[in-house]
Amino acid sequence: MSKVRVELPPKLLDVFSGNSFIRAAYGGRGSAKTRSFAKMSAVRAMMWAKAGVSGIILCGRQYMNSLDESSLNEVKQSINEEPFLRDYFTITERTIKTNNGLVEYKFAGLDRNLESLKSKSRLLLVWVDEAEHITEHAWEILIPTLRVEGESELWVTWNPERKGSATNKRFRDSTDPLTKCV
Repeated sequence: MSKVRVELPPKLLDVFSGNSFIRAAYGGRGSAKTRSFAKMSAVRAMMWAKAGVSGIILCGRQYMNSLDESSLNEVKQSINEEPFLRDYFTITERTIKTNNGLVEYKFAGLDRNLESLKSKSRLLLVWVDEAEHITEHAWEILIPTLRVEGESELWVTWNPERKGSATNKRFRDSTDPLTKCV
């Protein structure tokens, strides 16, 4: 497989290196979290598809009433910024998938779709953006849906507002070696 160079903010390099089940980043607005995670989700989609692995990348937020409120446009822009990614994806107004059709993106609001996630299969990656307000109950339901052995990952990005939020307590304060958080 050929190598490509992906530009990321230095503070995020450790998050995306090596093996991990959870990759997370928190910080203020304009810190490049969302764009970096969007780009790296496309890199992972391409890697999985080239390796013959099929499945779904689910991009979730607590509240999403329409695709306009999802990460769809961030992922599209990230793909279109990189020629090696742009040539590997089929992008329509409402969908993103690898050209070979093995990996596709889905978008969901967790407040309305949480229970339906239990039955999702082949979730390779779940990226929850704007995750500050995700409840502990939601994490307890969402995390066990990641069942592709040796493949599935959870990615989380948020702007902290409360030290006691379920997201902060679960990820920012984690001592689990399979959690990488900056």
